[in-house]
Amino acid sequence: MFKFEDNKCYQMPAHFGGYDYDPSGLYYRDMVGVSFVCTTDGDRLADYLPEGFELLRPELMIAYSQCREVDWMAGSAYNLVEVSAPVRFQGRRDRVEGDFALVVWENKTAPILGGREQTGIPKIYSDIEDLHVFQNHYFTNASYEGNTFLRLEMTDAQPVDAGQLSVERALFGWRYIPKVGGPGAELSQPILYPQKTEISRVWKGSGAVEWIPLKPEQNPSQWHIIKAMAELPVIELAPVTMGKGLAILMSSNSRVLE
Repeated sequence: MFKFEDNKCYQMPAHFGGYDYDPSGLYYRDMVGVSFVCTTDGDRLADYLPEGFELLRPELMIAYSQCREVDWMAGSAYNLVEVSAPVRFQGRRDRVEGDFALVVWENKTAPILGGREQTGIPKIYSDIEDLHVFQNHYFTNASYEGNTFLRLEMTDAQPVDAGQLSVERALFGWRYIPKVGGPGAELSQPILYPQKTEISRVWKGSGAVEWIPLKPEQNPSQWHIIKAMAELPVIELAPVTMGKGLAILMSSNSRVLE
């Protein structure tokens, strides 16, 4: 008979055995990220923040990441689009500032499952193109079963002499496990998931963000999320930043907030 061991980590299906936790495998050794910051309606944006989180600035942050040489995936790769907002968590014990992940699209199953179950990051699937480059024009898109719902582009990218940068970031998620067979939550809790980025090269330029609302039949499980993002007004788009370097997921420092 299979028995769980308290000193092991497990993922479903857990009955095939656990594994020893190894934080050394959480390096992303070749990362390209493009960041868009949109000033928007703060009251409407705050409607999507769970209790305990306070919006610091009326900004919607959209980050595209092209992840290569991922250690825990044996050198494999995937792409993601993260949508977040700058927040402060104020709980009974914790008071921390960082970014609350509203939604994260990824184009492979393995990072989606780990991020949702273990750290409460709201990851869902979409097709996400690699970053296309043509005559100093960078662009990509995200789609679902052939229906594009997001286009991102950066133009006139100019290198910035920023030197070597090391940036630590507090990323927040909300781990929600629904009850079996009925409404309500089996588990519902805010999570802190620290990350670190070491950036070797930086560019700045202009850009554009285009949300394309889909009909329910085009994306049954996500259309309402896309609609919510598309309805947030873009009052101003800051200069777009692109960085190249490596990322480290500081999973051993992640914890439930109180």
